[in-house]
Amino acid sequence: MRLDGKVCVVTGGAQGIGRGIARRFAAEGGRILIADLDAEAGRAVVSAIEADGGEALLVPTDVSRADAVTRLFEQARTAMGGVDVLVNNAALVHGPDVERHFLDTDEAVWDRVIGVNLRGVYLCSWHAARLMVARRQGCLINMSTAGATRAHRHRVAYDAAKGAVEAATRAMALDLAPWGIRVNAIAPGAIAVERRTPVGDEEQVAPADVIPLGRLGTPEDVAGVAVFLASDEAAYVTGTVVPVDGGMLAQLRSPKVDLRLCFEG
Repeated sequence: MRLDGKVCVVTGGAQGIGRGIARRFAAEGGRILIADLDAEAGRAVVSAIEADGGEALLVPTDVSRADAVTRLFEQARTAMGGVDVLVNNAALVHGPDVERHFLDTDEAVWDRVIGVNLRGVYLCSWHAARLMVARRQGCLINMSTAGATRAHRHRVAYDAAKGAVEAATRAMALDLAPWGIRVNAIAPGAIAVERRTPVGDEEQVAPADVIPLGRLGTPEDVAGVAVFLASDEAAYVTGTVVPVDGGMLAQLRSPKVDLRLCFEG
């Protein structure tokens, strides 16, 4: 019960990685507030947490809207007494508003992706940090991606937003350290969720061909790192980015190519 009694806000907590984090935090004793636009999926996560004996609340929220985020944290303050942990997981990751060649990325697409993936992190972090300052403690966890330091084709706005999230993580960590507020980020790789970017033509290219550990990650893999960062076990960890990617960022060539070169050599 490493998060016993802590109020944990998880944006984008209705599905995928966010749902995995919300349920794991609840299992560790956290009191969960899920912020998501998908109310039906959010209610299902709340019901699952409550069925396991946990406490959870759904607040439908568009994190790119200042008024919606203000309502979210007012609800956190009045219904749960404040915020101990914020996970900035909400993001636009897939679909025509994200997967655009740079030459087809118009201003509306750019603004929408940046609005959710970067402005949303700023808005939620600002409100959460102001509540945490009074307690002189707290934890912010931002969700990044390998695209923050490498690149995806056809995802210029998404990668730009995530690169900025990592820079903001470091800067916020310095600004908030005097109040005992820690700020870190997690950079997931290829994670098996409802919607994800394939590792290739998956009838021909297997995960083991491109991922050193030979498999897709799971939301539980990411949630385990999130629990550590949110807990007192990470009391001296701030301003860092933790990859959870099966070794993808560490490699120069794909495992399949490296193995062929080794055996041929």
